[in-house]
Amino acid sequence: MGRILIVDDNKGVCSLLKELFTMEGHLAKTCSEIERVHEKLESFKPDVSIFDIHIGKCDVLEFTKTLKTRHPEMEIIFMSADDPDECFKGQRFIKKPFDIFKVKEYVNKILLERVAV
Repeated sequence: MGRILIVDDNKGVCSLLKELFTMEGHLAKTCSEIERVHEKLESFKPDVSIFDIHIGKCDVLEFTKTLKTRHPEMEIIFMSADDPDECFKGQRFIKKPFDIFKVKEYVNKILLERVAV
C-alpha cells in the first residue's frame, strides 16, 4: 500500500484518481491549491505525488525541485495535456487525457520499485 498525493486544480481529476488509488488499496489525498501543498506533505508524507504542471501561477518544475530537497524520498510524477517540453525530459510524466488503467499500472510500478530498493 502506498501513500499518493494528487495535486491538480481540476477537482474532477483529483476525485477520479483518488477513487482509483483508494480502490487499489492505497491511501490517496488530493490538493487543489498549490499554496497548500507544503501543509499536505508535512501531514500526509506521500510516497508519490502527482502534479499537474499548470496549477496556479506557479512554476511547478521549480516548485517541485524545492520540495525534493525537503522530501527526497518522495517520487514526483508530472501530468499535463501539453506534450512535455525540454524542461520535463527525463521526468516521470503522464499525458492527459489518460487511460486510468495505464496510470494505475504506472504508479504501482513506481511504488514497487521503491520497495525493491
